[in-house]
Amino acid sequence: MKKLYIIIALLLPVLSAWAQPCTPDPTLTTPGIKPSKIPNGVLGISYSQVISLMVPLDTTVVWNSTAVNIKVDSATVIYLSDFPYGFTYECDKISRTWNGGQKGCARLFGMPDTNNLGDYKIWVKTRTYFKIVGITGNFDQIDSSAIDFTIQQWPLGLRESLKFQQLKMSPNPVINVISVEMDQYNSKAHFIISNILGQQFTIVPVFEPNTSEIKFDVSALPSGVYIIKSEIGNQIAQSRFVKE
Repeated sequence: MKKLYIIIALLLPVLSAWAQPCTPDPTLTTPGIKPSKIPNGVLGISYSQVISLMVPLDTTVVWNSTAVNIKVDSATVIYLSDFPYGFTYECDKISRTWNGGQKGCARLFGMPDTNNLGDYKIWVKTRTYFKIVGITGNFDQIDSSAIDFTIQQWPLGLRESLKFQQLKMSPNPVINVISVEMDQYNSKAHFIISNILGQQFTIVPVFEPNTSEIKFDVSALPSGVYIIKSEIGNQIAQSRFVKE
C-alpha cells in the first residue's frame, strides 16, 4: 500500500500538467482578453494558440457623478464563436469560470485546410457577476471581445524552403530551445532565422562541445511559423519550425 501512495504522489504532478490544456499569459496584468490578434494559421500546418483573460477585481466606477463600489464575484466564458470550420477550443477550467482577479485561458486549435482560408473575427462572449455596495441583490453583465485571425496559403518564402536540403531539428513545435543537428561542426556555418514574411531575427547559436548539435533560444519569439537556414559556403540547408 505504501508503494501505491508513492506512485500516486509521483503521478499527480504529471497528470495535472497533462490535464491542463493551456497556461494564461504571464504578461497579462490588466482585466480583459489578450491578444486581440492571434498569429496567422498556415495551410496544412497544425495550429494551436492560447487566448488569455483576466477577470476584474473589486473596483470603483463613477455613475451620475457618484462613486459606486463594485465587488466582482466571478466571470464565465459563455462561448467562443465564428472560428474556422474544423477548429475547436478548450479552457484551463472545465467550468470556464474564474473568480475576480484570477486569470484563465483557452487554447484554440485545429488544422487549416483549403476550406477555411481567409480572414476571421473570433468572438469571445463573457458574463461577469458582481455586487454593488449598498444595493441588495446580485448583478451580471455580458461582454463580447473580438480577436482577428487569418488562415493563409504557404508564403513564397516557406514554399521555397522545400527546395533546399532539410535540417534535422527538435523539438518541433518548440517553446524555449530548439536544437539543430549538423553532420559535422563547421565554425564557418552561418545561421539565419526568419518568419514566413521574411523578417529576420538575431539569435546567437550555442555550439555544444563534442557534439554536432547547435542550440537556439527562441523563447522570446512570438508564436508562429519560422525558418532556420544554415549556409556553409555554397551549401544551403533549411527547415521550418513552429514556435508555440
